[in-house]
Amino acid sequence: MDDTPGAPAHDGRARLGPLLAALTVPVTVAVLGTEATETAVTEVIVTGPGEDLDAVPGALVLAAGARGAAAVRAVTEAGRAGAAAVVLKADPAGLPAPVLAAAREAAVPVLTVTQDERWYRLAEDVRAALSRASRSATAPGTTGDLFSLAQTLATITRGVVSVEDAAGHVLAYSRSQDEADELRRLTVLGRACPEPYLKRLREQGVFQRLRSGEEVVEVPEQPDLGYRRRLVTGIAAGHRPLGTIWLQEGARPLAPNAPEALRGAARLAAPQLVDHYHQGDPSARVASRAELAHGLLTGRFDAGALAGHLGLDPSQGATVVAVDLRDPERSDAPAADLRRGEAAGIVSVHAAAFRRDALVTQACGQIYVMLPARNGDADDPAVHRWAGELVTVLRRQSGTPVQAALAGTARRLDAVPEVKARGHQALRLMARTPERAVATHTELQASLVLYDVLRLLDEHPGTRHAGLAALVAHDAEAGSDLARSLLAYLDGFGDVARTAETLTIHPNTLRYRVRKAVSISGIDLGDPDQRLVAMLQLRLAVHGRQGTAAPFPVPPATPGPTVPA
Repeated sequence: MDDTPGAPAHDGRARLGPLLAALTVPVTVAVLGTEATETAVTEVIVTGPGEDLDAVPGALVLAAGARGAAAVRAVTEAGRAGAAAVVLKADPAGLPAPVLAAAREAAVPVLTVTQDERWYRLAEDVRAALSRASRSATAPGTTGDLFSLAQTLATITRGVVSVEDAAGHVLAYSRSQDEADELRRLTVLGRACPEPYLKRLREQGVFQRLRSGEEVVEVPEQPDLGYRRRLVTGIAAGHRPLGTIWLQEGARPLAPNAPEALRGAARLAAPQLVDHYHQGDPSARVASRAELAHGLLTGRFDAGALAGHLGLDPSQGATVVAVDLRDPERSDAPAADLRRGEAAGIVSVHAAAFRRDALVTQACGQIYVMLPARNGDADDPAVHRWAGELVTVLRRQSGTPVQAALAGTARRLDAVPEVKARGHQALRLMARTPERAVATHTELQASLVLYDVLRLLDEHPGTRHAGLAALVAHDAEAGSDLARSLLAYLDGFGDVARTAETLTIHPNTLRYRVRKAVSISGIDLGDPDQRLVAMLQLRLAVHGRQGTAAPFPVPPATPGPTVPA
């Protein structure tokens, strides 16, 4: 049996035991039957002191304000209503004996949290765990992914996020810690926005403005109600409203790019809310855009067929941007996958804000963005600026020297895999200059051509110059550095003084090494063809094979705005 935290039961519902293990809020078990851990949990509800319960099979009941006799009554009511378990607040000494006796008589599990725990935080935690369990039991792309999107948006904007459907019901939200205001608490506990606040929003014309398009509407702080400043935008499929995304300002001001990020998140949420109306039915949904984008990027499926699902013209082009987080090599694979997944979410929000039809997917340990365009250009200054801003955000978030390569523009969608391969190679080249944030295919073109030439030379050893091979063998046997010195001399256009300074040797030492290398290899430095062959073959020999090191330097970046690490 699967004991993964939050793992679904056979019917797609979470079991109580794994669910409790998946919570981040500390919950203590006070009374638990022998088979109670297998009880299916379907929802979480909050009750007040003395409140009667209708039948609530599968509910985790949070008994707010229940103390003394009220706690005994809450436990009895939960058992009578068929609840999966009831949660009470308890002192360090534990629950009173009458409460424990009532739990055993009602045959209902009783759990406790500390007196200072907030009910709305626990409710958030439980609903998030239930969503994860539901998501793992259904097809990917259902509304469980909205929790990930909400958390990603909160990370980008430094705010508190909630996603609502068209009826105002809360579908997902970010972890709020202690930054949530009273409205947020009421909304989470009640699963919908309080009517007095909705009335005020209607009077201010907020909903009318949201229906007009992709406008991001600011709702000012309302100190009299204890409500903080908010931004909100609508989620729509065509002209049909599907819901809203709310962004509450927390302890810090919202990030300057919060409106753009909010708009991008709304675009990403639209297909998930469409899925929500199908209630996650796998037969009613199509593959997610990330899945389709991966097929387009790798060429695994026919581009024309994929274009139809993506709403694109197969004859149009697409600019490809490749991103590498530059995770430490010692990072374990699961942790790296998690960080890359979180980063892909951030990239998706920024890409959707920049271009409505942007596609984002992961491949080869990297993140790829495809920007469909009839006449796209990877050297477009707007694309370069956007990539620089994206790298800035990712570097700040990940703490690693993230880099992006503008790989080029495929003139047709079926040429995207070829451009993707160039992006992968470009990122390999850029790894030698971690301070460089963004590079274009044009800037790297000479290095990429050289990459291909050296790869062919590496794969066909029979084409190499025998004298140069003998020189390399001599160095290996004698422990000398003749090949490296000759290569540096050739790379330096024969400038003895500068090359010697680079190698930190005396100019006469360099002259001796060059004469010795020429003598062993038989190379005629007066012949341009022989000089070129020597530069290529020695570069491959000195700097290593393609898989272990880039055998050539990356050209310096063109002057432009500095992107902070």
